Amino acid sequence: MAERLKDAVVLLSGAGGGIGRALTKALLAAGVAEIISAGRDHPRAHERVREETVDITHLPSVRALAERYADRVTVVIACAGVNANQRLFTPGFEAAARREVEVNYFGLLNLASAFAPAMQARGRGLFVHLLTFLSHVNLPLMAGYCASKAAAHSLTQALRAELGRSGVQVCGVYPAVVDTAMSRDIPGPKLAPAELAQALVQAIESGAEDVYPGPAADAYRMYAADPKAAERGMAARLA
Repeated sequence: MAERLKDAVVLLSGAGGGIGRALTKALLAAGVAEIISAGRDHPRAHERVREETVDITHLPSVRALAERYADRVTVVIACAGVNANQRLFTPGFEAAARREVEVNYFGLLNLASAFAPAMQARGRGLFVHLLTFLSHVNLPLMAGYCASKAAAHSLTQALRAELGRSGVQVCGVYPAVVDTAMSRDIPGPKLAPAELAQALVQAIESGAEDVYPGPAADAYRMYAADPKAAERGMAARLA
């Protein structure tokens, strides 16, 4: 196991969050040579983790980061995300929705714009996007978040088409509810961050393009069988 990650240089955004910390631990165990933690918060200090404070929504800053590291980075994992947990038309929704799109969509686009050219020139590389099952169907209780993740899902497909011709792979990871601070008010079973991190590492090793870890696999099968029923089910949660 971990042959694709062994000695890899990984750029990881959102490494300081609950999922990011678990993923950092899993990547180090998989034998990566270095993790570049790109963001505002960082995991616990480690000799193989390099901290780079950067706003992924600011393209010039991301490009400056790429000038320093793109020649070495072999895997980019976009783990940073925000969720305002707001319904449509509630106070402050518009501002929150713009922030969700800036981080959850444009953050991915900025990372790809800055780091893809070097990978294309080498003819290899990998982008991994941590998305959500809700990229496929909107839960109106968090309407803006779902919309931003739907855009990110579509972007993932577009990048796969553009980059695949040069040997660069793109993987989308679509968990359901993960046990983090973002989901603290959501009832029901939740996937542990460590389980998600292990599923993500396994996806990298297997070369998977679409990953539905844990309960998300059943959720996606039900959605695919009857998308309108899934939509109505999500809408019913507003009651």
